[in-house]
Amino acid sequence: MNVRLDEDILRHICSLLSPEALRSASTVHRVFYDGWIKERYKEVNLTRGDKESKRLWGHVQENQSIANVVKCVHIKPWLVKPKTQTYQSKTENALNTLAMLFNPDFTKSQARKRFEKRLEKDINRVHTLIATLTNVREYQIEWDESPKYHNRLFLSFLQPALQSWHATLTHLSIHAPLDLLKTFVTVRLPQLTHIHICLSSGHLAQRQIDIHLEGFLVFLHNLKDTLTSISIQTTPSSENLELSRFFQYLGDFPHLRALSLMIPFDGAQLSSNPQMFTRFVLKHRATLESLSLKTTRCAVHSERVAPECINWIQTILSSIRTGLSGSGSDGIGLPELQHVTVALRPLKAPLQIVSNFLAYHSSSLKSITLMDRALDLTDVCAVLPAFSHSGLSQFVSMPLRCLEMRIDALSPHFLGLMARRLPGLQSLKLELVDRTQMTMYVRNPRRFVQDLDALGFDGANWELRRLVISPGAGRFWITALERILLPLIPGLEAIEELAP
Repeated sequence: MNVRLDEDILRHICSLLSPEALRSASTVHRVFYDGWIKERYKEVNLTRGDKESKRLWGHVQENQSIANVVKCVHIKPWLVKPKTQTYQSKTENALNTLAMLFNPDFTKSQARKRFEKRLEKDINRVHTLIATLTNVREYQIEWDESPKYHNRLFLSFLQPALQSWHATLTHLSIHAPLDLLKTFVTVRLPQLTHIHICLSSGHLAQRQIDIHLEGFLVFLHNLKDTLTSISIQTTPSSENLELSRFFQYLGDFPHLRALSLMIPFDGAQLSSNPQMFTRFVLKHRATLESLSLKTTRCAVHSERVAPECINWIQTILSSIRTGLSGSGSDGIGLPELQHVTVALRPLKAPLQIVSNFLAYHSSSLKSITLMDRALDLTDVCAVLPAFSHSGLSQFVSMPLRCLEMRIDALSPHFLGLMARRLPGLQSLKLELVDRTQMTMYVRNPRRFVQDLDALGFDGANWELRRLVISPGAGRFWITALERILLPLIPGLEAIEELAP
């Protein structure tokens, strides 16, 4: 009994150690060794075909106990490059010269044979490794959009892997050439709950795109009984991609809780009918808890894009709140909505529609992320219902726990408003863009504190536990603000650095 208790304690200690500390402790006790093995091999990356990668794969294949702890596989198909054949002896050079007299393409055919041999070896290694891994939960296929991919190598990552892990796979992330998506038609993944799809159509015509997506729609519909999260992203290189038809034929998912869409900010990829996406959202209003509308850089298009397409985010948010008819008769919002991520595009667009959407769902929202646009204090008051008078109510009360956005500077007025209007806020993540203002604030900490006092700042009753900000040069902003804020906000232990 004592031995079992000791091992339970050691396992708890393992959960608290960093990977580096766990590796150092792996020689002390079997429990620490097992913990390090699980940490070291929980994810396997197949992104290169070099010797180091092959040694790692071989180690996993030869040790079934290690293969059993692999939970995540990340694959990025590589370019097969066999070594160039060199001829050292005079005899080899002579035979090679003679062969070229009878066959001018002799060297090309030899190079082709070497390529096929190397490709076959890599495919066999992938198949062997896939068959060895038995407990994979997450699978990510990443394509760099290079047109020089090897079709056979790419296909070896698709059906064989999905069929081998069909009973365990819960998370799937796909970024593959569009014409290969048809291979998913016969795949069944009865445990899959989360799927991320990145669509890259390149120069394909819309008719070809629709044909390729039809088979993929069949695959998605087969997931309707288990899928809880759908994330769809497109690339700016997709010249003719248009998703209205895709959402029109995308069916019902009874357990869907999270939906994310990320397209170029000009909205051309929903230009035909953005209401098709809204219809899909409203079909799942009873279960949807998270909605994300994000943007990438503008795409290049073969035809002119209508100017109103750039307001696709406002169109969708407005339609969700007021209904597709615009009268409000069928627009009753998303009653279970808890998490919202919105790109504030166009950058100079009025914030009223976003503010109305947030105010409409204020009673349930726990997390808000506002992206792309840098907000000043006036903008923050305009977009957040808790800060501004709304047409729906005055100074809307919000049970908000997490807030993330870009602002010009972390001023005393901003902090005072946050503490007063969002006393339950626990996590605040800020990208600070105005270096001049920030430098002025942090170089005069006494004035900063005096301004907070003048505003009646009450950090003692603010539930803030986590503050993440841009670090400034040499982490100067973080260091200065820690001296100011940590004594004023009891729950705040440190200020974290915002990842680039």
